[in-house]
Amino acid sequence: MSLYLSIPAISNEINRIRRSRYESVLYGVWTSILTWQFPVTEGYVTCPQARHGSQSGERGWSDLHTYHYPNGSNTADRFLFVQCKRRGGPATWRDGLDQLLRYVRATHRTRRYGRRSPVYGILCVGEMVRLYKYHDPTRTLRPFAPPGLATGDEWNIRLDARKVQRILNYILRHH
Repeated sequence: MSLYLSIPAISNEINRIRRSRYESVLYGVWTSILTWQFPVTEGYVTCPQARHGSQSGERGWSDLHTYHYPNGSNTADRFLFVQCKRRGGPATWRDGLDQLLRYVRATHRTRRYGRRSPVYGILCVGEMVRLYKYHDPTRTLRPFAPPGLATGDEWNIRLDARKVQRILNYILRHH
Protein backbone atom coordinates (compact mmCIF):
# COMPACT_ATOMS: atom_id res chain seq x y z
CA MET A 1 0.00 0.00 0.00
CA SER A 2 1.29 3.47 -0.81
CA LEU A 3 2.14 6.02 1.84
CA TYR A 4 -0.85 7.75 3.48
CA LEU A 5 0.88 11.11 3.04
CA SER A 6 0.42 10.67 -0.72
CA ILE A 7 -3.28 11.36 -0.18
CA PRO A 8 -3.65 15.18 -0.27
CA ALA A 9 -6.64 15.30 2.10
CA ILE A 10 -4.77 13.26 4.74
CA SER A 11 -1.65 15.40 4.36
CA ASN A 12 -3.75 18.56 4.69
CA GLU A 13 -5.40 17.28 7.88
CA ILE A 14 -2.04 16.37 9.41
CA ASN A 15 -0.91 19.95 8.74
CA ARG A 16 -3.84 21.19 10.86
CA ILE A 17 -2.55 19.57 14.06
CA ARG A 18 -1.23 22.23 16.41
CA ARG A 19 -0.60 22.45 20.15
CA SER A 20 -3.74 24.52 20.81
CA ARG A 21 -6.11 22.46 18.63
CA TYR A 22 -8.76 20.18 20.04
CA GLU A 23 -8.63 16.41 19.79
CA SER A 24 -11.27 16.54 17.05
CA VAL A 25 -8.55 17.42 14.53
CA LEU A 26 -6.84 14.15 15.43
CA TYR A 27 -10.12 12.28 14.95
CA GLY A 28 -10.26 13.57 11.38
CA VAL A 29 -6.64 12.62 10.70
CA TRP A 30 -6.99 9.11 12.08
CA THR A 31 -10.43 8.44 10.60
CA SER A 32 -9.00 9.37 7.20
CA ILE A 33 -5.88 7.23 7.62
CA LEU A 34 -7.75 4.21 8.95
CA THR A 35 -10.56 4.24 6.39
CA TRP A 36 -7.96 4.44 3.63
CA GLN A 37 -5.75 1.72 5.16
CA PHE A 38 -8.66 -0.57 6.09
CA PRO A 39 -11.25 -0.07 3.31
CA VAL A 40 -14.92 -0.86 3.75
CA THR A 41 -14.85 -2.55 0.33
CA GLU A 42 -12.69 -5.25 1.95
CA GLY A 43 -14.96 -5.73 4.96
CA TYR A 44 -13.45 -3.16 7.35
CA VAL A 45 -15.32 -0.61 9.43
CA THR A 46 -13.79 2.21 11.45
CA CYS A 47 -16.26 3.42 14.02
CA PRO A 48 -15.80 6.80 15.74
CA GLN A 49 -16.80 7.11 19.39
CA ALA A 50 -17.43 3.39 19.72
CA ARG A 51 -19.21 2.52 22.96
CA HIS A 52 -17.62 -0.09 25.22
CA GLY A 53 -19.13 -1.53 28.37
CA SER A 54 -17.84 -3.78 31.09
CA GLN A 55 -19.36 -6.23 33.53
CA SER A 56 -18.95 -3.72 36.36
CA GLY A 57 -21.25 -1.37 34.49
CA GLU A 58 -18.55 1.09 33.45
CA ARG A 59 -19.04 2.60 30.05
CA GLY A 60 -16.73 4.48 27.78
CA TRP A 61 -16.26 5.51 24.18
CA SER A 62 -13.00 4.86 22.39
CA ASP A 63 -12.10 7.53 19.86
CA LEU A 64 -11.84 5.05 16.98
CA HIS A 65 -12.35 1.31 16.75
CA THR A 66 -11.57 -0.66 13.60
CA TYR A 67 -12.98 -4.10 12.99
CA HIS A 68 -13.22 -6.58 10.14
CA TYR A 69 -15.91 -8.85 8.77
CA PRO A 70 -13.66 -11.51 7.20
CA ASN A 71 -14.90 -13.42 4.17
CA GLY A 72 -18.37 -11.92 4.35
CA SER A 73 -18.88 -13.14 7.92
CA ASN A 74 -21.48 -11.46 10.10
CA THR A 75 -19.15 -11.65 13.13
CA ALA A 76 -16.74 -8.76 13.54
CA ASP A 77 -13.08 -9.25 14.41
CA ARG A 78 -12.40 -6.25 16.68
CA PHE A 79 -8.68 -5.75 16.28
CA LEU A 80 -7.69 -2.06 16.52
CA PHE A 81 -8.44 0.72 19.01
CA VAL A 82 -7.17 4.28 18.60
CA GLN A 83 -7.15 6.83 21.40
CA CYS A 84 -6.38 10.47 20.55
CA LYS A 85 -5.15 13.19 22.89
CA ARG A 86 -4.05 16.70 22.15
CA ARG A 87 -0.40 17.42 22.80
CA GLY A 88 0.61 17.38 26.48
CA GLY A 89 3.11 16.09 29.01
CA PRO A 90 3.76 12.62 30.50
CA ALA A 91 0.38 12.61 32.27
CA THR A 92 -1.33 12.87 28.87
CA TRP A 93 0.37 9.67 27.70
CA ARG A 94 -0.45 7.92 30.99
CA ASP A 95 -4.12 8.97 30.92
CA GLY A 96 -4.46 8.03 27.26
CA LEU A 97 -2.99 4.58 27.88
CA ASP A 98 -5.31 4.03 30.85
CA GLN A 99 -8.32 4.89 28.67
CA LEU A 100 -7.11 2.70 25.81
CA LEU A 101 -6.63 -0.27 28.14
CA ARG A 102 -10.09 0.21 29.67
CA TYR A 103 -11.73 0.05 26.23
CA VAL A 104 -9.73 -2.98 25.08
CA ARG A 105 -10.49 -4.84 28.29
CA ALA A 106 -14.18 -3.97 28.11
CA THR A 107 -14.37 -5.41 24.59
CA HIS A 108 -12.16 -8.47 25.08
CA ARG A 109 -12.72 -9.36 28.73
CA THR A 110 -14.15 -12.80 28.01
CA ARG A 111 -11.96 -13.87 25.13
CA ARG A 112 -9.96 -17.04 25.51
CA TYR A 113 -6.21 -16.83 25.29
CA GLY A 114 -4.94 -17.97 21.91
CA ARG A 115 -8.45 -18.26 20.44
CA ARG A 116 -8.67 -14.87 18.78
CA SER A 117 -6.56 -12.74 16.52
CA PRO A 118 -4.18 -10.09 17.88
CA VAL A 119 -5.58 -6.82 19.17
CA TYR A 120 -3.63 -3.59 18.74
CA GLY A 121 -3.87 -0.17 20.31
CA ILE A 122 -2.61 3.09 18.88
CA LEU A 123 -2.22 6.00 21.25
CA CYS A 124 -1.65 9.33 19.57
CA VAL A 125 -0.80 12.51 21.40
CA GLY A 126 -0.69 15.37 18.94
CA GLU A 127 1.47 14.23 16.03
CA MET A 128 3.16 11.48 18.05
CA VAL A 129 2.13 7.82 18.00
CA ARG A 130 2.82 4.81 20.22
CA LEU A 131 1.80 1.24 19.40
CA TYR A 132 0.59 -1.45 21.81
CA LYS A 133 -0.53 -5.05 21.57
CA TYR A 134 -3.01 -6.65 23.96
CA HIS A 135 -1.61 -9.47 26.09
CA ASP A 136 -4.48 -11.82 26.96
CA PRO A 137 -3.00 -13.70 29.94
CA THR A 138 -2.28 -10.50 31.89
CA ARG A 139 -5.05 -8.36 30.32
CA THR A 140 -2.52 -5.60 29.68
CA LEU A 141 -1.35 -3.53 26.75
CA ARG A 142 2.34 -3.95 26.04
CA PRO A 143 4.50 -1.70 23.88
CA PHE A 144 4.86 -3.28 20.48
CA ALA A 145 6.55 -2.73 17.14
CA PRO A 146 6.73 -4.79 13.96
CA PRO A 147 10.04 -6.46 13.14
CA GLY A 148 12.68 -3.89 12.25
CA LEU A 149 11.23 -1.12 14.43
CA ALA A 150 12.13 -0.53 18.07
CA THR A 151 9.50 -1.58 20.60
CA GLY A 152 8.56 1.30 22.88
CA ASP A 153 9.45 4.02 20.39
CA GLU A 154 7.10 6.79 19.43
CA TRP A 155 6.73 8.04 15.90
CA ASN A 156 5.70 11.35 14.35
CA ILE A 157 2.90 10.82 11.82
CA ARG A 158 4.48 13.29 9.39
CA LEU A 159 8.24 12.94 9.93
CA ASP A 160 8.10 9.16 10.47
CA ALA A 161 5.31 8.49 7.99
CA ARG A 162 7.12 5.55 6.39
CA LYS A 163 7.47 3.85 9.78
CA VAL A 164 3.85 4.56 10.74
CA GLN A 165 2.74 3.21 7.35
CA ARG A 166 4.85 0.12 7.98
CA ILE A 167 3.06 -0.34 11.33
CA LEU A 168 -0.36 -0.03 9.68
CA ASN A 169 0.64 -2.46 6.95
CA TYR A 170 1.77 -4.93 9.59
CA ILE A 171 -1.54 -4.64 11.46
CA LEU A 172 -3.44 -5.11 8.20
CA ARG A 173 -1.56 -8.37 7.52
CA HIS A 174 -1.44 -9.69 11.10
CA HIS A 175 -4.79 -9.08 12.75
